[in-house]
Amino acid sequence: MRRARFLDYLKGLVADRRAKLGDPEHDVLTRLIQGEQSAGKLSELELLHNIIFILNAGHETTTNLIGNGLYALLEWPEAKAQLIANPALIRSAIEEILRFESSNQLGNRVTSAPAEIGGVALPAGTFLTIGIGAANRDPAAFSDPDLFDIAREANRHLAFGSGAHVCAGLNIARLEGRIAIGRLLARFPGYRLTGAPVRGGRARFRGFLSLPACIG
Repeated sequence: MRRARFLDYLKGLVADRRAKLGDPEHDVLTRLIQGEQSAGKLSELELLHNIIFILNAGHETTTNLIGNGLYALLEWPEAKAQLIANPALIRSAIEEILRFESSNQLGNRVTSAPAEIGGVALPAGTFLTIGIGAANRDPAAFSDPDLFDIAREANRHLAFGSGAHVCAGLNIARLEGRIAIGRLLARFPGYRLTGAPVRGGRARFRGFLSLPACIG
């Protein structure tokens, strides 16, 4: 029911924007309506799916990045103190948060041709679920993978995926994480929990429904 109401809202929003286009250099919806595909404009269904994708990718996962990071710093007070003492570590700290508590824990792929992975034969058209969170804790790729190390180097995590399916918003997500966590720590270094955190409860996305804290 909620999904149907949301789609109705988006359809109305699209119809309104079609009647009065904005500046495509500054208005994402106008740019989507005009389309950028050489073969033609986006269909109505493609347009709605892209709007939903941008909303989810640009909001929930980044919100979870910030919440997961603030919680991890409380769970690892020595890392929190290290970052407060040396704010220049915010870049590597964000990468470690992405690795250690990836907002997106799972990915889905379909094999386009027969393949073999780990000795298992996979015919074309096989659906795969990729454990991003597990890959980011792989001891073959990361030394001491269960250690939250904000100064970790060579941190090639898969929080944003890779290759043709790499997250389109990875740079803005990193920037938002650096600004939000860096400035909160600078202004409220003594923030602390005031109640029990509540996780979202979904397997794919890792984050909090609530993270009660005070900044005093």
